[in-house]
Amino acid sequence: MLPHKFTPNFKSAFKSELHAFLSHKRACGLKYDTHAHILDRFDKYLQRERITDFSQNEIKEWLERGEHEGAGPHYVRISLYRQLVFYLNRHGNTISLPLAKSSLNKSFVPYIFTKEQIMSVLQTADQLSKVCNSNQHLVMPVMLRLLYCCGLRISEAASLRIKDIDLTRRTVSILHGKNDISRTLPMSESLCNTISGYLEEMYIATRPDDFVFPTPKMERYSKNAIYQAFRNILWTSGIAHGGRGKGPRLHDLRHTFSVHSLQKLIYEGRDTYLLMPILSRYLGHKNIYETEKYLRLTAEMYPDILEKVRQAYDSPIPEVAYETN
Repeated sequence: MLPHKFTPNFKSAFKSELHAFLSHKRACGLKYDTHAHILDRFDKYLQRERITDFSQNEIKEWLERGEHEGAGPHYVRISLYRQLVFYLNRHGNTISLPLAKSSLNKSFVPYIFTKEQIMSVLQTADQLSKVCNSNQHLVMPVMLRLLYCCGLRISEAASLRIKDIDLTRRTVSILHGKNDISRTLPMSESLCNTISGYLEEMYIATRPDDFVFPTPKMERYSKNAIYQAFRNILWTSGIAHGGRGKGPRLHDLRHTFSVHSLQKLIYEGRDTYLLMPILSRYLGHKNIYETEKYLRLTAEMYPDILEKVRQAYDSPIPEVAYETN
């Protein structure tokens, strides 16, 4: 069974049912850590609204997409609720199901920053002013560099602890990332120096269990808080936002890292298909097919690369289906 870290202390009228559902899923061998956090939020919602039944009218607000909630997280949340209802109905309840969310749009194309835009974003982050009861002027410059330079997911960066950073070996360790994949990634000397200076300034360099990017209360930063700070940085940098669900998003820094890495390899004349498994492992993908999508995107963005790839390989470049969170 996969290890799980978080078990909520349910307190709503449905605390027994929620606990039984979570225990059932984990007994089936599922980690269910992210889902446990969602169930915890749902339990708090039930308490706050004093809900005693799962009628559509009672939980209408919970089923709606949040103001700053992406399509992916909303899809996961509604899917989890439907699984909960299925489970409860199998145990004697008669709860109506909400309409299933259609599958995520696989035609989504990520926003790839130019190198000039990346420089502009980092310069803007470096010039953030100190605000009362906030440390984002220290956190954001380093977090954005880590996201872009190492291709991390935002959830992975926000969960990093001091003990996961090895400045001597110049590595950062991602433990139990997406799909429960752990990996250790190399960092450049300049990035290590930046992180070292940041940790000293934050006064947390000698406390291994502290978050690398803590709130002023030394808690884990929420993705929403980081995203809002990122949106402000984009605005100041003169990079337009395409609207809800269109980006640029924080996750696009990871996409940009992948495309820029492949661009560099191809221009250097490296065998991209030979190195693809390495990039796949670096990104924490389940398989190489998730990584090959970046080869087509790189070719589409840089037409001269497409000809280089065609000359080197007989196999077609794979179609694209992008990771969205």
